Amino acid sequence: MYCGCNPTALSSQLQISRALMHLMLEKPYSTVSVSELCRAAGVSRPTFYALFSSMENVVLFTLQERACQLPPVTGESPLEHLCRGYSLYISDNRDYLRLLARNDVGYLLYDSIYESLIACSECLRGPDRKYAANFIAGGVTGVIREYCAAEPPPDQETLFRILMSLFSGAFWK
Repeated sequence: MYCGCNPTALSSQLQISRALMHLMLEKPYSTVSVSELCRAAGVSRPTFYALFSSMENVVLFTLQERACQLPPVTGESPLEHLCRGYSLYISDNRDYLRLLARNDVGYLLYDSIYESLIACSECLRGPDRKYAANFIAGGVTGVIREYCAAEPPPDQETLFRILMSLFSGAFWK
């Protein structure tokens, strides 16, 4: 995936990302071709492959683009900060997350969360950080799956409390 700062390339990435979202509203992700996506985005196939290695890469780009970065709240523990950030991210991106679930590409959400936790040197520390990143990514992905299926979905504060209970172990008897 292209990670530079060329304004034309960045604009093309956004066009491709938005075009894929629109196409997934009309038809299943698995039936969208790169050629069709390029036509919808108004870019050439060489441009697509200069910016993305695959269609999955476009989904990962969109997830990263929508990722939340909350500043720490004074007096908030790292766990509270994590849960607040994910509860806000989930509630703000419900439609997109439902679209991913409906198109059977929710596994990319897991990968995106895991990679963002590993890439953040301030998020997790110690020799077991990969285990922690896997645990958190699995937990958040599972909560997102339930949230997307719920009618009506819980509000952001309820979602925060669910995540806090999950990660603090409050569900155990």
